[in-house]
Amino acid sequence: MNSLPLNKKIVKYTDQIYQNKLDYDVIFILDQKPNVKKMFGHSFILKVRSFYFKTVFQCTNKNYELVKNCYQFTFPEYSFEIFDTILKIIYGNEINVSTMDSEFLLNLLEASDRFKLFDKVDYLQSYLIEARSSWIYDNIFKLVPTAFENDNFHQLKSFVIDLICKDTKWFLSLKQFNDLPENQLIKFLQINDLSIEEFHVWNAVLSWSFKRNADLNEKKVIQWSDKEIDRFKTTLKPFIPFIRFFQISSVKYWDYIHEFDKVLPEGLVNEILEYYFKSSLPVNYSLLPLRNVRIIDSDIISSEQAEIISLWIGNKNPEKLMGLEWDFKFNLLYSTRKYGYSIKKFHEYCDNKGATIVLVKTEITDEIIGGYNPISWGNDSNIESVDSPRYLPDDDELMDMEENNNTSNNDSYAFLFFFNKNGKNKMGKINSSDISYFIHNCNDCGPCFGTTDLWITPKEAHSDEHNIAYQPLSNFGYHRKDCYDIELREEPGGFQIVDYEVFQVVHV
Repeated sequence: MNSLPLNKKIVKYTDQIYQNKLDYDVIFILDQKPNVKKMFGHSFILKVRSFYFKTVFQCTNKNYELVKNCYQFTFPEYSFEIFDTILKIIYGNEINVSTMDSEFLLNLLEASDRFKLFDKVDYLQSYLIEARSSWIYDNIFKLVPTAFENDNFHQLKSFVIDLICKDTKWFLSLKQFNDLPENQLIKFLQINDLSIEEFHVWNAVLSWSFKRNADLNEKKVIQWSDKEIDRFKTTLKPFIPFIRFFQISSVKYWDYIHEFDKVLPEGLVNEILEYYFKSSLPVNYSLLPLRNVRIIDSDIISSEQAEIISLWIGNKNPEKLMGLEWDFKFNLLYSTRKYGYSIKKFHEYCDNKGATIVLVKTEITDEIIGGYNPISWGNDSNIESVDSPRYLPDDDELMDMEENNNTSNNDSYAFLFFFNKNGKNKMGKINSSDISYFIHNCNDCGPCFGTTDLWITPKEAHSDEHNIAYQPLSNFGYHRKDCYDIELREEPGGFQIVDYEVFQVVHV
C-alpha cells in the first residue's frame, strides 16, 4: 500500500486535532448576541501557521484574556462560518471555493488578510476576478471599501478601479454613490483615469453634498442665507482640492458651476475667471494632472502630443497652456493595425464623420506627420460649407451642430504638422490663397491634404494630374509642399507608411 505524502499525513493529523478539539488551549468567542458561539484552537499550530497569531502571542500588549489556562480571543465581527473556514485554512485543510457564495468569499478574503494568510489573500483575489467578475460588477460598491482602503489587495483594487474608469458615468449613476463615506469619495476623486468630463465629477460631488443638506433647494441657491451657504461650503470643502476646475471649459463652468460661486473659495473663483479671460495659470491652486479620459487611443502618438494637437485645433499656444483644459477629444475611426491598408475601409469608417485628424508613422524612426481636416471626408464641399460639419456632437453634452457650422474663427482652417525624435513639433496652416484645395476627396485614395502636401494613396490615382510618381505599394505616401506653410519632411517625394490612424475630433 502506497503511503500518503508527508504533507498530506500532516494535514490528516492536524485535521483530526481540529475536529476532536484535543488538548485545546485557545478559545474564540465569535459573532454577536444572540448568535454568539465558541470555537477552540491550539496555540502551537496557530503560531506556526498564522503570522498574526505568532505576533499576538509574543506581544506584551495582549489582545486576549487568560481563562482557565486558555487564551481567549473575542472576534464579534466574524461569523462562525467565516472563522471556521479561517481555522480550516490555518490547520491545513483544503477548501472548495467554487461552492461558496461570492459575498462570503469577499468576507473570507478580508479575514484572511486580517490573520495574515498571505497566500490565500492572493489566491482569493485571483479567483474572485476570474470566476466572479459579473458579481463584482453588479455589486461594485461592496468592493469599493476593499479597493480604496486596503493596499494589500493589489489585484482586486486594480480590477475595481479599472471597472470604474472604463465606465465612470455608469458608476456615478448608481444610487449607492451618494452613500460613499467622505474618505472614499476623496479616493475616487484622486483617480486620474476616470472616463468622464470634469464637470460630471463636479455634479457628482454636488449631488453627494446635497444628500447631506437635504433641506437646501439646489435650484434656488441665490436665496440661501449666509448660514446655509457656510454649511454647504463646509460640506464641499474637503473635495475642492481634488476637483480639476481648470480642466472645465468656460461654457461648462457657466452652465454647471458659476451659480455655486458663493460656496467656492473666493480666491479659486478669481483664478478660474482669470484663466478663462487672460489664460493666466493659477498661482495659489495646484494644477492637477489631466484626467486620462482624453488620452488618445493611439499607437503612434503620446497623450502629450495629442494635447498639443488639441490646442492647435483650438488656435491656442501649447507652450503656455499645456496641462490645462482640452477643448477636444479624439475617437478612433480607422487604423491600419486594425483594418490593414484598405482605402475602402478608410472611406467606410471615416466618411461623413465631421472633423478628423490623420496620424502617419513613416519608415523613418520616430518621424510622425499628420493633418487636421475641419470638415468631413467623402464630399467635395469647401471649408465654408455648412453642409460639412466641423465637429460631430458627443451625446447631448457638446456644442450643437448649428453653432458648430456657424463658427468662423481660426480653428476652422486645416493644418498639417510633424513630430520628430528630437522633440521638435511644428504646425503649418493652409495658405489663404489655396483654401479651396485644403483637402482632396477621392474614392481611390486615402486621406489627402492639398494638391501634393500629404497624400495617402495605394496606386497611381491622379498621378498624371499631379505629377506623382507611381508606387506599387499599398502603404504609399507622398509629400511635396504646395498649399500649406510647412515642409513635413526633409526630402519631398514618396515615402513608405508604417502605420496610419484617423480620429474623429469631438468638441468637449
